[in-house]
Amino acid sequence: MPSRISLKKKDAACAKYVASRATTHHEPKLTTKMHPRKPIHKRIGGKIFNYHRHFTKYLYERDTIFSTLWVFLFIVVLGSIPINFYVLNPLKLALKDFDFNDVVYSNLREPEKVPYDTNIVIVNIGHADREVLSMIIDKVGSMKPKVIGLDALFYAPLDPYQDSLLDATFARHTNLVAAQKLVLTGDEGDTIGLSGNYFKRASHYGNVNFFNDSVSTTRYFEAGLQDYNHNMYPFFASVIVGQFDSLKYKYLMEQKKGKVIINYSRRRDKYLELEYERLLQGEYDDTLVKGKIALLGYLSSSPDDIEDKKFTPMNERVTGKSVPDMNGIVIHANIISMVLADNYIKKLPSWINWLVAILICWLHMSFFIRYFLENHIWFHLVAKIAQLVSAFIFAYLGVILFSRYNIKLDMKLSLIVIVMAVDVIYFYEAFAVWMHKKYHYKTVFHQKHH
Repeated sequence: MPSRISLKKKDAACAKYVASRATTHHEPKLTTKMHPRKPIHKRIGGKIFNYHRHFTKYLYERDTIFSTLWVFLFIVVLGSIPINFYVLNPLKLALKDFDFNDVVYSNLREPEKVPYDTNIVIVNIGHADREVLSMIIDKVGSMKPKVIGLDALFYAPLDPYQDSLLDATFARHTNLVAAQKLVLTGDEGDTIGLSGNYFKRASHYGNVNFFNDSVSTTRYFEAGLQDYNHNMYPFFASVIVGQFDSLKYKYLMEQKKGKVIINYSRRRDKYLELEYERLLQGEYDDTLVKGKIALLGYLSSSPDDIEDKKFTPMNERVTGKSVPDMNGIVIHANIISMVLADNYIKKLPSWINWLVAILICWLHMSFFIRYFLENHIWFHLVAKIAQLVSAFIFAYLGVILFSRYNIKLDMKLSLIVIVMAVDVIYFYEAFAVWMHKKYHYKTVFHQKHH
C-alpha cells in the first residue's frame, strides 16, 4: 500500500504537468490537414463557372453544331409544307398577326402622359354629303391651315350640282391633299391603276392603301410606290408631310423605302377634334387651325361604331381581337406625328434576327445535350423549365428594346427554335447512332442514355 507522502508527490507532479501544458505554445501537429474557408467572391465565381459549364461543356462538339443546323432544317421543311386544317382556323384567327410588341402599346406605355400633337387638327366630317363637304373644305380653308388632308373616296358621280361644287372646291384650294386608291390592273396584275376619286382637279393626291386585310393589324405603310414606268405614287400621309415640312418628307422618301413600321403614339383623344356642324356655325376660333395640318375624315360616334375602323397595336385586347379600334384618319394622324417627330421604329435586318436565333439555338442545344447524356433522368423536367424561362426572358428582352429604344428585334424565330430544340435532339440522336454503327461516325450519342 503506497504511503501518503508518495501520493502527495504524485499529485504535485500532475499539477506541474498541467500547468506546463497550459502555458506552452508547441501543440502537437494535427493528423488531418485543415483548409481555410474560401472568400465569398471565389465561392460565387466557382458557382458561376459550374453553371457556365452546363452551357459550354458540349458547345463545340460536332453533334451540337449539326443538331443546331437540324433545327433550322426542320423549320424550313415544315414551313414549306402546305398544311391547312380547318379545325385549326379558330386558333389561327385568334392569334392572327400577333406580335409580342403589342403589349408595349396596350400596357407598358402610358397614353395619359403623351402630350397633344399641336400640329394636327382633325375635323369629323361624319356622313356629310358632297355639297356640305364642299362647304367644310371652304370653311377650313378660310381658317388658313398650312395643309388640308381629305380622307374620303368618291368612286362615281352622283348629283350633278353637288359634284360640280365639290369639283370646283378641289381646284380652288391648292393646299388640299385628296385621297385615292391604288389598284393592280393589266393581264398579269402588275400595273398600278388609280381608283376612288372621281374628282381630278385637286393639286395633290395620295394613296390610302395599307395593303392588309380587314382582320389584320395595321402595322405598316408604304411611303411611296413606284411602277415600271418610274411613276411615284406617294402615301396620303407622306404627301401631307411634304406640304408641311419638305425636309421631313425628303428624309422619309429617301431613307425609309419599302414598308415603314407605324410607331403609334396617340389615340384620338390626343388630337384636337372639331365637329363639322359647329365648324360651319362659326363656333371655333381660327387660331385652332391656322398654320396647322387639318385632317378631314370620319370619326366614330361610339366604340361600337366600326365604320372606317382598323385593328391597330393600340387595341386594348392584344389577342382575340373582336372590334377594330382606330379610324383611318387617326392612323394617318399617327403616321404624320411619327414622321414630323422623327420617332421611327428601327427595324433590325432579317440577318440579325437569324443570327440571334442561331446563337440562342446553339447555346440551348449544348445545354440540352449535356443533360440528355449525363442526367437523362432529369432531362425532360430541366428542358421544359429551361424552355419556359428562356421564352419569357427573350420575349421580354424584345419588348424592352422596343419600348425603351424603339428597336424592333423579331424574337419569333428564336422562340420557335427553343421550342423545337428538345424534339430535334431525339431525331438527331437516332441518326447519329445509326451513322456510328454503320460508318463509325464519331458522336457523343454512341452510348444509350435512357
